[in-house]
Amino acid sequence: MWSNPRDIALIFLSLQALVMALIPLALIGGLAYGIHRLRPLVRHYLRVAFSYAELLRARVESVAQRAASPFIRVHSTLRMTETVLKQITTTAKK
Repeated sequence: MWSNPRDIALIFLSLQALVMALIPLALIGGLAYGIHRLRPLVRHYLRVAFSYAELLRARVESVAQRAASPFIRVHSTLRMTETVLKQITTTAKK
């Protein structure tokens, strides 16, 4: 059965390859099992995180609107005044 040292070396090399193949397989299996077990918990916390993100988005939009509205108001007032003055000067020239 063990007639040759070459056969023994081949068996030990095969065992080493088997162990090296089992390590990634065990890691992937553990990761898949962990994802399977944590999915309901993650789903709940994702809903909570989404609701907080919506609240944050609304708050940022409100702050940005309050910060930009004076500039928009001043700019539109200046444009309206400029347009009215142009209309007055062009109708006065005719």
